[in-house]
Amino acid sequence: MKKIILIITLILSVSLTAQKDVKIELPESYELGNIILALTEYGKTDPYDVQKIPPYYDEIMSYFEPVKDHPLLKKVNYSRKDWKKFLGFRTDFYAFSFDESGLLKRDFPFNSFGPKEVDENLELINDFVKKSNYRTFYKNHQQFYNTIISNYKEYYYINDTYAFLDKIAARPANEGDKKYVIAISPLVGGQNCHRDINSSLTVDFPDIGQDLILGNLKNNIARRLLDNHTVFSEIDHGYVNPVSDQYSKEITESFSLAKWDKKSGYPGISSFNEYMTWAVYDLFIKEKFPKEKTDSLSAIYHKVNIRRGFIAQNLFSEKVAELYKKEKKLEKLYVPLLKWTKKIGNKISQPSVVNANNKDFEKADLNNIVVQFTEPMKKTQTLQLRLFEYVDGKETGNTIITVKNPVWSKDGKQVKFKLETTYRNFEMRFYVWNSMAGFYSQQGVLLNPDNYLLLAS
Repeated sequence: MKKIILIITLILSVSLTAQKDVKIELPESYELGNIILALTEYGKTDPYDVQKIPPYYDEIMSYFEPVKDHPLLKKVNYSRKDWKKFLGFRTDFYAFSFDESGLLKRDFPFNSFGPKEVDENLELINDFVKKSNYRTFYKNHQQFYNTIISNYKEYYYINDTYAFLDKIAARPANEGDKKYVIAISPLVGGQNCHRDINSSLTVDFPDIGQDLILGNLKNNIARRLLDNHTVFSEIDHGYVNPVSDQYSKEITESFSLAKWDKKSGYPGISSFNEYMTWAVYDLFIKEKFPKEKTDSLSAIYHKVNIRRGFIAQNLFSEKVAELYKKEKKLEKLYVPLLKWTKKIGNKISQPSVVNANNKDFEKADLNNIVVQFTEPMKKTQTLQLRLFEYVDGKETGNTIITVKNPVWSKDGKQVKFKLETTYRNFEMRFYVWNSMAGFYSQQGVLLNPDNYLLLAS
């Protein structure tokens, strides 16, 4: 334990101890990794993996302009297909710190994704630090980093999260021996990496919201709740997983991966735990923020989760909420919940569009668009679609449209409607993630989010 404390102390970072010993850090080494990735060609052009929020991002681009051609930046110019290298390079920096001579050194054997990109490029990284005068940049931004860290707990409702979870579930017996750290950076986008460093230390590497970075803490509660989910769902695992372990046999027997999970990558009980942690988040926001439109926030995350392979998140969460009205303790929900998952499992299937994902643009009559489905769908009065325009084989723009009064077949397996668009060649998709609307089967499962049709007017 003393060794772990020493390791953490050696990391040159600004930190704050939150409730339940949650430590928020913006380590000097971790920020170095994020700045290096931001300066690569991929980091500058990709819209997701690196957040580009001014003025901080602009200051980085200006300060490091003299080393824009440093060989390191070309060496670590990972693309999306190299995501393990990209994320490994970013998160593995947490295991490093600067020694007395200003050189980066490894403090402990943490390796996040497999490829040891930091170790393999350590000589170039140290050269970059020296020639860019990185440590001066980090030192000059201490006040900015400190402000983000000091506001983190309030912005993400850390205390409220623990208060709710403590109320519905018992803390793990070994909690007192566990250290939990949240390592953050204003540059991290589209990431929530959760890693056990060892038996005594767990670190989360999430992205953080723009309002937190800019210091806008009082407005847009809905946005803050959406941002909170990243942290909540990881803290939540500390409560859900131990309960699930007690019911591991029952979960294996009653929760069929073949039915509930579509290639999420989470095996067995881990898939169930993902379903449960997201369902508990719905309970939290509904109970803690009754004046907010929490149903719409939940619907957004249900659709995000469905995209990840948890195809019936909405049904699972609705059942958990129903059971929670009767029993307010997490453990008491498991027996009736698992009885339900076993019963309904045979009815879980993900509908698809017939002839979806065409290879060529097919001529269509915009006044009489016909879409067929593999199973009966709920007959909605409006349809929400996303159209992607293509010119000379390249995507040039997209728009979300709402179609009113579509004509459904009697069995719900076909819908006809008029489509108003100026696009000549376009991709028609049926998935809009940040909307309550959607195409659902009569069993309540969302249409395959990867389905689309290629059409020509």
